[in-house]
Amino acid sequence: MLNNFQYLMDPNSYKYLWLCLLFSCQVILCKEISTPSTDKNINVLNECQQCKVLTDSFNYWFKKTSRGKYEGGDVAWEEAKLKTYARSEVRLVEIQEGLCSELKANKDQCYSLADVAENVLENWYYSEDHDTVNLYTWLCIQKLQNCCPLSHYGESCSPCPHNLNNEICSGNGKCHGDGTREGNGTCICKSGYSGNLCEECAEKFFSENASCRPCHAACAACTGESLDDCITCSNGWEMQENTCVDINECALPQVCENDDYCINQEGTFLCEKCDDSCKTCTGPGRKNCSTCRESDTLISGMCLNESQKNKIVNDAKKRVLTYFGLLLLTKVTFRSSKILAAVVVLFSSFYIYHTEDTAEVPSIDLYMQSSELP
Repeated sequence: MLNNFQYLMDPNSYKYLWLCLLFSCQVILCKEISTPSTDKNINVLNECQQCKVLTDSFNYWFKKTSRGKYEGGDVAWEEAKLKTYARSEVRLVEIQEGLCSELKANKDQCYSLADVAENVLENWYYSEDHDTVNLYTWLCIQKLQNCCPLSHYGESCSPCPHNLNNEICSGNGKCHGDGTREGNGTCICKSGYSGNLCEECAEKFFSENASCRPCHAACAACTGESLDDCITCSNGWEMQENTCVDINECALPQVCENDDYCINQEGTFLCEKCDDSCKTCTGPGRKNCSTCRESDTLISGMCLNESQKNKIVNDAKKRVLTYFGLLLLTKVTFRSSKILAAVVVLFSSFYIYHTEDTAEVPSIDLYMQSSELP
């Protein structure tokens, strides 16, 4: 034990402890840095989208290095010289070093395709006319064949469906796979439109000025947007005198389960659970019970056990005795002073009103139910 203490007091031992601590910190930091972060919100791009991101990034750095190390120089003169900076390997290296680095999203996917397309990009850079040959069209559509021209889809770049005016999906939708080597070319219609070419109005919509507008919520079919324009009614509504009227489903028998209560809404209804104290109920909370379990008693909409019932009854008795006391006080006071008696009556009225209003069960309710109480 003494030897261990002497070792700890040795100044050299602290050096070893510090070295071990520093080494541990380095290991932890290296592990944190080397562990790739996993972002669940990363948007996985298809091949065409990846290619578009890559070409946008290449064009960004192509423009950023357009004058390169000859800032302020004569670019026309540079272009006229063979292997000038405008088309030099030095500039290409600068572009490649910056490629994808400016992106805030999809950076890894951009780097991945950049590695695959490195030689092809060099070919465009050295061989093609940068002013007339669009990089996206040349690389993504023609060379890598990851994309199709706009208004085309699928592996063979088939044309998207269009109407007689050459509008894709009648201008009311988009072609599935448009511009990519994916999809089946079917029209995905905007809300309110239907048909193979999105040329028709969908259910619960009507045509007005060559566009489809929504019907009133009560209409299943209509000629206009008002409630009176319904041709047929939606579920939860019924036609009465040429207009759709909401059906009160809660008035129908056994709409909800026994331990649920019904809430009527326009065109529909909801079933909500009764309070745990109720067997059946007519609304939310413990004061809307309609029937109780065998061991409980229904008083003023509440299901009470024996202890709760006795407490409420005893509280009501105490209140009634107080009211009688105030009545006697009024009678006694009246003999000596009518004005003072009027003040007592006024006070008693406010007191009784407030007490009964805040009571869990008003005294009058208990009196009305007294014949039903066990």
